[in-house]
Amino acid sequence: MIGFPLYLLMPVIAAAVYAVGALLFKEAFRRGAGTLHTFVVTSWMMALFFTPFIFWETKSIQWNLIHYPILTACAFFIGHWITFTAIRVGDVSLVTPVMGTKSIFVAFFAWLVFQEEIAGGMWMAAILTSVAVYILGKTDLKSLKNRMPLATGLTITSSACFGLCDALVQEWATLFGVRSFLTLLFLTVALLSTCLVPFFEKPLRQLDKGTLGWLTAGAFLTGLQAIFIALSVSLYHNATGVNVVYSSRGLWAIILVWASARFVGKSTEETDARKLLLRFTGATLMCVAILLAVMESK
Repeated sequence: MIGFPLYLLMPVIAAAVYAVGALLFKEAFRRGAGTLHTFVVTSWMMALFFTPFIFWETKSIQWNLIHYPILTACAFFIGHWITFTAIRVGDVSLVTPVMGTKSIFVAFFAWLVFQEEIAGGMWMAAILTSVAVYILGKTDLKSLKNRMPLATGLTITSSACFGLCDALVQEWATLFGVRSFLTLLFLTVALLSTCLVPFFEKPLRQLDKGTLGWLTAGAFLTGLQAIFIALSVSLYHNATGVNVVYSSRGLWAIILVWASARFVGKSTEETDARKLLLRFTGATLMCVAILLAVMESK
């Protein structure tokens, strides 16, 4: 393990936490929570997590560059909203793996917008990740044939928005002041989300305590994993590598869906030889991609 970049442990942890949170949101949806409920509550939860960061800022804040965190927040806002819509209309074991395409978009936008040179091994890792998440997601489309194009399309769109967001964080956070940048980014997202409150399917107070519990727990985990990703991207300037490793959340999601189904005694098709082979192939490609990302990371 000599020379292993320990900061890549942060996206590993974030991936597992995100997968659990996505399952909690799915249960909240099943109990009656709406997409906008989830979006607004999660946005403010992340704002609460990141607000204290500005008080730990160690450099002079470049207020003349305040449009940097605001523009980044707009990209995050759009991606965040679309993600919850995708989870609502699709399945966690489909949406979460397909979100691994984010690593491709991070590399693309870093190259396109900032002319950042991306090592060949990192491009290969990003491409392998996209192939892996496609294979992993393909094994769980059995009950989503009618909604699959919509869920997949929404997920890829959200991945593009998040990819742009991470590329902007990597380039702009240090210029503005990393901690203050993250605070203003997530506060802006929360304020923007508040504009959607009048469009709630029904008031939050009309949700039962159980639904609110699932919703709050999912929001808490989403905010927690966001800290790991935001810090690893903004402090270590390896957004592509971080997101390749973070893409393992797709594998985590499939494992958790399978485990939860076994726990409650739900019938599954996990013994299907073809599905098992596809999942093994996808998991193997994911491991190769993560290894490449680690080897290319400084």
